[in-house]
Amino acid sequence: MIETSVKCVIKEPLSARYVLVLETLCGHYLIPVYIGAFEAESIYCILNKIKSPRPMTYDFISGIIDFIDDVNLDRVVVDRYEDGIYKASVYVNCNKVEKQIDCRPSDAVSIALRMDLPVFVEDSVLEPGKCVDRTCIPALDNSTLSTLIDDSETIFWQS
Repeated sequence: MIETSVKCVIKEPLSARYVLVLETLCGHYLIPVYIGAFEAESIYCILNKIKSPRPMTYDFISGIIDFIDDVNLDRVVVDRYEDGIYKASVYVNCNKVEKQIDCRPSDAVSIALRMDLPVFVEDSVLEPGKCVDRTCIPALDNSTLSTLIDDSETIFWQS
């Protein structure tokens, strides 16, 4: 299991879909996760410390969890890749018992950012065809990829 961070959220130009890009802390792997517009906006707001006048859904959920005694969220794990879709789990400690809750990676990341939780990815998700291994692509392709996700002119939302 490897820890990641949110690299950016981009709007894919051809399909107009939003992509959450997670990057392993070592920088070798990028995990592109398709997400909805609401989730993209939520992640953008938390990364840029934009407060809504009223609590949004993820703020509300985080508040409930903080309010309940003996319940703590521990970590988020992108743990599966099935039929072209990433899947995640949130690990909750409730009365000293760990429980795993299945969820969408975008929801898990939104909660993790609000609650300052680490986001991990399972090694099995880092296999070829499931993510981008930057150490295995030609230098020119890696340079082009870096331009797309690092250049503020091409990026939609960046952390």
